[in-house]
Amino acid sequence: MKNETIKLTLDDCRRITGKSLLWEKTGSVLDAFVSGIDKQQVVEQWLVNVQQLQQEVNWSDEATCYRLFEDGISLAISAPMDALYASCELNEAAWILTCKHFSVDIENIENPELVQMSYPELVNKINLSIAEEANPQLMSLMCQAKQQNAPYLVDDDDFSLGYGVTAKTWSVFDLPNPETINWQQYQAVPLALVTGTNGKSTSVRIMSQIIKASGKCCGVTSTDFIRVGEKIIDYGDYSGPGGARMLLRHPDTEFAILEVARGGILRRGLPIDNVDAALITNIAEDHLGQYGINTVEALAKAKAVVAKALTTGTLVLNADDHYLVALAPSLDLKICWFSLDEQNPVLQQHKDNSGAICFNRDGVLTYTNNQGYESDIVHINDIPMTLNGAAKHNIQNALGAIGLAKSLNIDNKSIVQALTAFSSNIDDNPGRGNQFAIKGAKVVMDFAHNAHSMDAMANTSANIPAKRKFLMLSLAGDRSDQEVINMTKSALKMQPDVLVTAELESYLRGREIGDIPSLMAKTAIENGMSAENILYAEGPLAGTKKILEQLQPDDLALLLVLSERNNVIELLQSS
Repeated sequence: MKNETIKLTLDDCRRITGKSLLWEKTGSVLDAFVSGIDKQQVVEQWLVNVQQLQQEVNWSDEATCYRLFEDGISLAISAPMDALYASCELNEAAWILTCKHFSVDIENIENPELVQMSYPELVNKINLSIAEEANPQLMSLMCQAKQQNAPYLVDDDDFSLGYGVTAKTWSVFDLPNPETINWQQYQAVPLALVTGTNGKSTSVRIMSQIIKASGKCCGVTSTDFIRVGEKIIDYGDYSGPGGARMLLRHPDTEFAILEVARGGILRRGLPIDNVDAALITNIAEDHLGQYGINTVEALAKAKAVVAKALTTGTLVLNADDHYLVALAPSLDLKICWFSLDEQNPVLQQHKDNSGAICFNRDGVLTYTNNQGYESDIVHINDIPMTLNGAAKHNIQNALGAIGLAKSLNIDNKSIVQALTAFSSNIDDNPGRGNQFAIKGAKVVMDFAHNAHSMDAMANTSANIPAKRKFLMLSLAGDRSDQEVINMTKSALKMQPDVLVTAELESYLRGREIGDIPSLMAKTAIENGMSAENILYAEGPLAGTKKILEQLQPDDLALLLVLSERNNVIELLQSS
């Protein structure tokens, strides 16, 4: 009889190809929501089922681990790199057996045919999958590459040795004889990871310019594109392992900066096991409720997975971020802290313990290494993206980049050359605080999409003097009412004279036309704006046109644009 009080709902089952939140092994992880029963009881039954299946398929040496979160569980099993799909199958089979044990409905299974199978049929199916996926020659090559300390990359189709100019790639179905390989010819390139809630892409782009100024060809991956030197290889979200492989196999890559986002870390793990340095820009509420990450503290731990890729390298952290400060004691590695305030107690304590720090002293960004040697790097007013100090978030981005560059042994001259040339325009940093001069007024466009980034842009705009201030706000429909209210309040810190609420018809995501603009307008009125100063637009492009029609000299407009970006940019450039 079906148990109506217990509910076990499979959310996702996926391969893990790199170091991850749960551990440093490859394998699979299954996330499930649990109600009506103690989560630990479900885990214990799953462990019984997994271990029995592992014995049946001769995987007794493989490990298990799990994580409990507010409304569910994450269940992981380890597996060889040539058996990751089979490990997902085994994990799902163990979950099906768990659901059957508790007499509950079995929902959302990736392989629904497994549900109807008897136990012997399940075992046979998993064994068959393991046999079909097995590639002993690949596993042997990977083992020898580790022994030879030769960097390698592997995916479903290809195996490669070396990075950049030394990289060579083979099909996983046509691999070389290990005896013919000259292991010493395959070398790594300097590598760094960049993550955080906001500022990742900006930091990656700054680092690209710093490395270029140092005379190296820098390759970058990001949520916007993958680029080697000045050449865009492809547009799209390349913040996961696929982008890293494409970049590191490119012959022109001499230095690599990889943006790694929360989704990629949780979905597949880190793209690279070992890097030379890493940067976490900040932690703020964003995309909670996915992969069992329901709190900002849990999000901080997910971002901090980048630390697992460091052995002798340095982790650069924001000392003005209390989530990172709270997390740091659990990280046993070299840290470089940065802060807007030289007197930040975390900075001062770290300096007293012979740690590297980076800070703002009277407008000068300064770096002190772990031996106490201090360097004045550059004045804030000489960095265009800081808007003479008004853009505090970009001062932080500059500090983080300095800390990361120094951790990678890049000289001060290259850092200064890059920072003083890097601008908030659509060429250097598209979509991040881009500035336009129109009709004697200032227009700033940004792709801010969470409360933290809106805070940054609103505070920047509040610090810029203007006769009148215009704000255009557009938000996606998959945000909760409270998130919409919070982001609207953040944007209103600009203190606009006129607010344009723009519809995002392509981002309704279950909402009705007008829902989000009405909620934004209601929030603005409750926070002191007059209804007659709140306008509605059918989209960001239409909203931009409404503001441009009213612009006068010495006005300031902040456009927060989520869709129609290219059209808005074309309009601003032609105005």
